[in-house]
Amino acid sequence: MATYDSKPSIYEANGDGSYTYRWNIKEVNPMDNANDTESIGDEQEQTKETPSKWECNEVVVWGTVTREKLTTAVLNNLWNSDYEAKLINDYNAAKESVFGSKTGAEAQKYIDRYKTFLNERKEIKTQIVSDCELLNIV
Repeated sequence: MATYDSKPSIYEANGDGSYTYRWNIKEVNPMDNANDTESIGDEQEQTKETPSKWECNEVVVWGTVTREKLTTAVLNNLWNSDYEAKLINDYNAAKESVFGSKTGAEAQKYIDRYKTFLNERKEIKTQIVSDCELLNIV
């Protein structure tokens, strides 16, 4: 997760043949996780003035940027191939009753993990397609 003082752009050339792609750009208030008031005197409170920050995920890609290249970079950044392979193996094992009944709690846990992964991957791919259309990247 990268942090910026001002809102970063979704995509920018870095001037060295690389490009930075950002997603999940969110404004965050540093005080959200802290006590956002401090006591002054008996019953008087003053709100702390803390500027917002911006957080996002980002990857750097080199050379000609395509939607496929961005998708690969983002997916590899979020989940390595070993992680995906483990989820698939556990899912298949659960479907083959290796963990007991296919409908048992343990098997369902592995099935649900893989389905969650597939849904998260679908969401990020949809975001990349949308961003690439906006940025005229094919």
